[in-house]
Amino acid sequence: MKRNEPIVANLNRRELLHLAAASGLTLSAGSASSRSHFTAEDSGRDWTIDDLTPEQRAFAERMLEKTAEREGFFLDLVNKFNGSRDVETLNYEDEKAAHTVHVSRGDVLEKTSFYINYSKMAFPPYVPEAIWDRYYEFNFHSRTPLLGQLHATVYFTYMASGKSAMAGYMDYTPATWIEEDNAYLKNIVDQHFTEYGRDIKKYRLMLNLPAHKDKLKAAAVGAAFYVPPLMEINEENFNFVIEANQKFVNGYLDLLEKRKDQPYTKQDLENQASMRKRWLEDHLFEDPLPMYVVPYKVWSFADAPPVVRF
Repeated sequence: MKRNEPIVANLNRRELLHLAAASGLTLSAGSASSRSHFTAEDSGRDWTIDDLTPEQRAFAERMLEKTAEREGFFLDLVNKFNGSRDVETLNYEDEKAAHTVHVSRGDVLEKTSFYINYSKMAFPPYVPEAIWDRYYEFNFHSRTPLLGQLHATVYFTYMASGKSAMAGYMDYTPATWIEEDNAYLKNIVDQHFTEYGRDIKKYRLMLNLPAHKDKLKAAAVGAAFYVPPLMEINEENFNFVIEANQKFVNGYLDLLEKRKDQPYTKQDLENQASMRKRWLEDHLFEDPLPMYVVPYKVWSFADAPPVVRF
């Protein structure tokens, strides 16, 4: 290892997520969002939003409002591209978490989903014990092979340890590789980081790991906010992550509008089939969240491609 090379750059994705989860549990105890009166005896209790401080609750309610807003946005966009607001909905709950997934299928967005969950118990090291949390994600599989697959998430949690975290992930996996489109999405993210005066380098570390960049063959143009130390919940971090997700999703939809009616070749269809197979294999063998945390019936409904060829 080079002397100045970050240690996290040498970890695989599973190890990096372990480290990120651990960092979330050890955020500065002096953070504005911390609560110091919880003790070891509190662990495992049934937490509610009423256990938050007034400041925390205000952010939690904003997260609820934002999640509902993005759900409405999802219904509007599938109506625009697929011609109907009708969706298939899966509601699934077990002892670990509650999940809601909306899926639309159509002629433009062959399969697209909006997924919401909240945890009910800790699942170390991936899911800390939370007083209150929310997670949402968008998944897009376009029918045209000129456009690939988008996966964009937001994660918000107040932990029983008294710490908080604002995180998420977004990237694009091309079918046919179109450098112009990859550059367009990358520029959206780069500009967002510049607007907030932040260095994007460490947030692309996870995207450039071999399993993601070389095996999945993702574009690595987005950002992964799970790199430690995780951001605490405050006004700037809340807006920073939420807006990044929105801009990236909107960028994909710009490309969809541009590419959806363009002609394509048999090779483009082969490229799409290969990409979809890699995406499924990534979830089955590389990504620890669908491997260990999210039930198969949930993640396959939300994330899996509409068709996979072997």
